[in-house]
Amino acid sequence: PYTDRYYIATMKVMDNDGAKRVVRHRQARDGKGFTTLEVETGIETADSFIKEPENSIVLLECVSNLVGNMMYDLPDMYALCRSGEEGENDFARRAAGNVFELGKKVGSLVVVSSEYEADDKDDEDTGLYKRLLNLVNIILKGGADKVVKCDLQTAENMRMRVLVEWMETGGNGRK
Repeated sequence: PYTDRYYIATMKVMDNDGAKRVVRHRQARDGKGFTTLEVETGIETADSFIKEPENSIVLLECVSNLVGNMMYDLPDMYALCRSGEEGENDFARRAAGNVFELGKKVGSLVVVSSEYEADDKDDEDTGLYKRLLNLVNIILKGGADKVVKCDLQTAENMRMRVLVEWMETGGNGRK
């Protein structure tokens, strides 16, 4: 079983509403045994903030924030994802690869993401973001041990309960 629980938050706080959201999320995790790490990009190096990575369960939330941060905050990735279809695919491989790299360094990794459908009303950047996120999700699903898909309301109602239960089993389904 794993001895430590880490929550990696990828949300970049942009305004007061974002700051309030962070406070609400921290309160929701309070008393559940998590150490919170704020990591907006460079997720593959997050293990350097973890005492014993191989003995830790890590919850990464959320890939959708991570993709947005990588799109806008990393100049090389900004240029890459705007260089055509192959650039988009390369961006997705790199982003997913960073998550997989972290997963190899920790005892167990739980990844939360979102899915968005394309909309004719999307501006160019929003459409690009949705394509990139969907590409990253496809790669992550292909490399995952288990994928659980649920709608937002179901996810909000069950996320922490299921996660804590899963962590109590040591991530292997056995208590």
